[in-house]
Amino acid sequence: MTLKIIQVGLGMHGFGVALHYVKKSDDFTYAGVVEINPARLKECAAELGVAEANCYTDYLEAFASCEADAVFVTAASPYHYAICKAALEQGLHVLVEKPFVLDIGEACELVELAKQKQLILMVSQNYRYQNHVLSLKKAISEMGKPLFVQAQFFYDHFGKDYQQVMENFMLLEMAVHHVDMIRYLMESDIRTVSGKTWNIEGSMYKGHPNVQASMELDNGIPVFYLGSLVSKGLSTPWEGDWRIQCENGSIHLDDLGQGYGVYIVDQEQNKRFISYADGPLPDDKQGIHSVLSEFAARIKDGAEPTISGRDNLRTLAALIAFSDSSRTGEVTYPESYIVSK
Repeated sequence: MTLKIIQVGLGMHGFGVALHYVKKSDDFTYAGVVEINPARLKECAAELGVAEANCYTDYLEAFASCEADAVFVTAASPYHYAICKAALEQGLHVLVEKPFVLDIGEACELVELAKQKQLILMVSQNYRYQNHVLSLKKAISEMGKPLFVQAQFFYDHFGKDYQQVMENFMLLEMAVHHVDMIRYLMESDIRTVSGKTWNIEGSMYKGHPNVQASMELDNGIPVFYLGSLVSKGLSTPWEGDWRIQCENGSIHLDDLGQGYGVYIVDQEQNKRFISYADGPLPDDKQGIHSVLSEFAARIKDGAEPTISGRDNLRTLAALIAFSDSSRTGEVTYPESYIVSK
């Protein structure tokens, strides 16, 4: 059964997702598209093959008028809460781009609303479906007990208008990927966080584009993270550079001489490389392709997605806790931010 979906937001990212993922999906067909800019709406809809009658500049009108099963929210993150809430209230399943929302209280509210309505609410944490991340997770089981994790990310990013005025831009727009990776790779939630966020002179950002954080997971593993979106010079790939130290050696997501990928290094310094192409998924099943497939499957069977809104509360809570730790100078506890279980 093919499901009918409304996509809200056809900016640069949203249209890319529409063209390369939603349009190619075997699980979904467009019931409608929503974009606030009429000229862009017309242009994008024509390329996507969506009829003019199914194009809207107002998402509330689209939700009320279209015969649809679900909504995919790819609008700018400050609008996620209002769009998700309206879709759920209309009885529509929701897939939303990361970050889920910008406020943990609003996130908890949406999770409860989805529960009451018996609807799927899912967050597109698509790095969980990338070959590098899948290979990294598999490698952990080969090297004994993990002892600590170090991850870093550096990029010089020209932010969109809304990103330039966000309070927690780096945390909510980029570190969200890496923090969710930590939870996924280590199969553990984050118990405590402490850290610092900061800006630099001449930055285009109102909020802090740099973050340094120390975490302790529920399973006791310490994690150290450093990230920046105002780093000129050498950049890391989007997934970042990682070292997972284990009892019997180290596992890396990095370029250690054979290109960027997963490296397994044993106690004798023997090194094994796992490239992107050697990962478990073909290109047409990675990232958002798999996110859409899981979304469709969970709509059909009613089970909770692995990247549900409920699960993502723990990623979002950790990010907000980082910000509060920087402001107060105290250790913070992400679980205490979650008022919905």
